[in-house]
Amino acid sequence: MRPVQKTISPGASILAIDDDRFKTARITAAFLLPLREETASANAILPFLLRRSSVDYPSFSQLQRRLNQLYGARITADVYRIGYYQAMSVTATSIDNRFALYGEDVTDKLAELLCSMIFNPVMENGRFPAADTEQEKRCLAELIKSEINEKRLYARRRCEQILCEGEGYAVNRYGSIENVDALNPKSVADAWRNMLKTAQVRIISQCAAGSEKIARQFERGLGSVEGRVPIALDQKPRRDVGEVRDVTERMGVSQAKLVLGFRAVGEARDDIPAFRLMNALLGGTPHSLLFKNVREKLSLCYYCASSYDRLGGVLLIDSGVEQKNAKLAQDEILRQLDAICRGDFTEQEIESAKKSAVNQYKTVGDLQSTLANWYIGQSLDPEISTPEQAAAEILDVTPERVIKAARSVRLGAVYTLAGEGGGK
Repeated sequence: MRPVQKTISPGASILAIDDDRFKTARITAAFLLPLREETASANAILPFLLRRSSVDYPSFSQLQRRLNQLYGARITADVYRIGYYQAMSVTATSIDNRFALYGEDVTDKLAELLCSMIFNPVMENGRFPAADTEQEKRCLAELIKSEINEKRLYARRRCEQILCEGEGYAVNRYGSIENVDALNPKSVADAWRNMLKTAQVRIISQCAAGSEKIARQFERGLGSVEGRVPIALDQKPRRDVGEVRDVTERMGVSQAKLVLGFRAVGEARDDIPAFRLMNALLGGTPHSLLFKNVREKLSLCYYCASSYDRLGGVLLIDSGVEQKNAKLAQDEILRQLDAICRGDFTEQEIESAKKSAVNQYKTVGDLQSTLANWYIGQSLDPEISTPEQAAAEILDVTPERVIKAARSVRLGAVYTLAGEGGGK
């Protein structure tokens, strides 16, 4: 199943996934802007404010009544990082037209409601309502705090910040608590207007049929935005690494977190399928070298895994360790990477990595949400690839390409989150 993409206005397109496997219709509108410290929080609060109401349905009860009329439709919001960009999304979900009791065009009405919320939110003198803004500020601050409280996630984010200091990739998708506190109804309304005028827009339509009407709804909505000049999606990951930055921070943790940050800088840096398979072989699957050797065989950590972000050109290896074993674990992790660089892996290990990676891509389409996120993530590529294509590309990767990929990464940051007492 290959989706069809269509440009509906400058800097805006709709991707139609005509899929009758699901009983629900799902419409996602994602707005992409560069990730910057000074604008991240103002942008991040927008989808959560927009999902609350619209001029047509200005109160919670009126909006809820309309959602009930659309067979219990749901409106959700999210913010995520795509490479060096921040994506603000609002999603509407309801039953597919095939299951409407009286033959109603539920999908078209769902798109109409979503456009009403995005392009015509409730304003008071050109600003978002103060009470709504304050409530969403509190919620956004709690999201940031929850990431800090989740120490594994926090350690990964800190390593990214150290590795990519001064770049958009290092900025938290929600911004900072300080910048959230500084938001006000006017600054948020200004951010909303800027988003409509400058963001790249990606609409993901997931229904059995009816994407043409969805496209027309968003064409009208975007056509109502005066002076719209969308940004170009042209930010590329850095291709260099300076001296390795080794940072240790202390908190009240019983289990230390060790994260190694690498960049793809060498000859094979653009061979994405090879990097994906190399990551699977190294630490991306339960059969990986890190799991088998660092965790199981040597018992140097509680967990040890790697992840690769093709859009950021970043490979992270994170582990939970006893504080006294942090250096031993780091040395052994680097030895496992060096083993791949030397080609010191078996045919069975590479085949197991391929099977695990292919299986991951095959499951992308099992949920509408993961499939939508996949295609939004493809927004920065010249050509859109399906999960099936990605799986096929993995199967074609040779051991020699895996070795080249491993030789193309350079260590740039080592981050340790240690307990408040004792040495590193």
